Amino acid sequence: MDLKFEDLPLAVSQLTEQNKLILNAIHENGCSENQTEEVLTLSRICDLLELKRQTIYSYVSRELIPYHKKAGKLYFFRQEIKEWIKSGNKSEKIEGVSFNPRRKFKDRKLKKV
Repeated sequence: MDLKFEDLPLAVSQLTEQNKLILNAIHENGCSENQTEEVLTLSRICDLLELKRQTIYSYVSRELIPYHKKAGKLYFFRQEIKEWIKSGNKSEKIEGVSFNPRRKFKDRKLKKV
């Protein structure tokens, strides 16, 4: 397409208008840059939550915090952590059910050694 110098203002205004339409379509469909998942490492999650590494390891071992493990490293998604915080840090495990193997049951017969 050959453009003359006189046609430049019209061409730029058309391009600007097309750009606006494209950006509106992207935002309406929810394909904005903000939806990319931000991955946090262990050190970043410690800074974000202001907790010690051992506390995070404890949460992971008890499956209280959402995490992903790849090649022996822990990773956390910022959006999942935000939702976890909003939920009151409740795990998805069944609450109120616990088993203590040292607990003495009345029905249990103890073996003498």
